[in-house]
Amino acid sequence: MSNFNDSLKGLTGYQINIILNDGTKLSGLLAEVSTDYLTVYSSENETLYYPITQIQAVTKNSKDVEMLPITDDHLKGEKMSDVLSQSLLSWVTINGSGKASYSGILSAVEEDHLVLTQGKDRVYLKHASVLNIYDGTKKTTSDNQDSSSSKDDSSQKQDSSKNQESSNKSDSSQKSSQQSSKNQSSKKSSTKNTKKKQQPAFYYDELEGAKTSSSK
Repeated sequence: MSNFNDSLKGLTGYQINIILNDGTKLSGLLAEVSTDYLTVYSSENETLYYPITQIQAVTKNSKDVEMLPITDDHLKGEKMSDVLSQSLLSWVTINGSGKASYSGILSAVEEDHLVLTQGKDRVYLKHASVLNIYDGTKKTTSDNQDSSSSKDDSSQKQDSSKNQESSNKSDSSQKSSQQSSKNQSSKKSSTKNTKKKQQPAFYYDELEGAKTSSSK
């Protein structure tokens, strides 16, 4: 005969529904079954840890026969206390009974309670009232990939912007060079025209002098 934990281990890698002692129903991908808690990946790519003592029942669709891959990107430990110890000084969200929810820095893990720091306030929670814990520093791989993709897109946009700026500067430099060349060409043309206009006047004066001399 197998116990509750052993039976749940056979559901690792499958989508499950969890019914907690207070009647709350939750669902997710069962990632691991430890001595006194379950590790579940939610549909929002969050890693949640459920104390088994808070679980009333677990259900699975019998038609669901395909196991899903587990990223293995979650805190490890035999007991819930191990997970809590690794989450010290990290931002966590703790859901308690009666739909109560608390978020803050996990400041201490005592024998029978936890201490959360919320700004100037401190919250003391009994272990028995904790339904699940979400560690804000841990998310599944798909979420990290989205973040990486976003960074890549941002980097590509920056590179594109730099290239465009460089292209604009190059075009501006070419236009300036062309304008300068046109101005120089215009000056040379003006100088030539001036010389051509002055030349006939010079010859005309010489011819007049020659005529005057001949008349004399």
